[in-house]
Amino acid sequence: MLDHFDDGELTTISFSNSPPPPPERRQNLRHVTVLRVAKLQTPRSEELCLVRNISAGGLMAHIYSELNIGEPVSAEFKSGQAVSGRVLWRRDGLAGIQFDEPVNAAKVLADSHDYAPSSQQPRAPRVGIDVKARIRVGARYHAVTLCNISQSGGRVSPGEPLETGQKLILMLNGLPPIAGSVRWSDDEHAGIAFDNPIAFEALARWVPTMQAQARKRQLASNNDTPDERRA
Repeated sequence: MLDHFDDGELTTISFSNSPPPPPERRQNLRHVTVLRVAKLQTPRSEELCLVRNISAGGLMAHIYSELNIGEPVSAEFKSGQAVSGRVLWRRDGLAGIQFDEPVNAAKVLADSHDYAPSSQQPRAPRVGIDVKARIRVGARYHAVTLCNISQSGGRVSPGEPLETGQKLILMLNGLPPIAGSVRWSDDEHAGIAFDNPIAFEALARWVPTMQAQARKRQLASNNDTPDERRA
């Protein structure tokens, strides 16, 4: 579980121009320890990852979906820096990403407040998603679409306007009910702040699971014939 960290779970900045190799072949380079998470943009979706090592040439991260070797990805950090590259290797839930161009690793991780995820530090990036859900406001239930989510909040598209400050419960398949309140609302969307952040690993595993299910539903729908859809 990644809700608590020891020295073996810290991200390192390597003073090397090469992308990080798999763990058993890591060189003993000088490094400084920080804690970072990132959002990965893949050809299929967005997802969260936990970065273990970063250098000018690439990074090594815990991943929670089936990335393919050679696949193009983009890693976005809370600093606002987005770095493109390709999956170089995969092993035991880890992936090595080689950047398309060398980067300034310290600049990529410039935001000193973007610490690694835990139940006490809800700093994970927000990922886009399209999931049907329900919210309960008092005794009433509303159908909504979850548009994006982070450890500390999310954006929904409700069937009717929500009032700023309203207390609610967000119910999502695969996660326990989440208590929160409406932070903002307009004609189309509402922002929800969670009372307690979602544990990072639970969210990181949940996101690709929901996205894979959505892709399967879309594929099945596309394969239906007009007669099958009318039946």
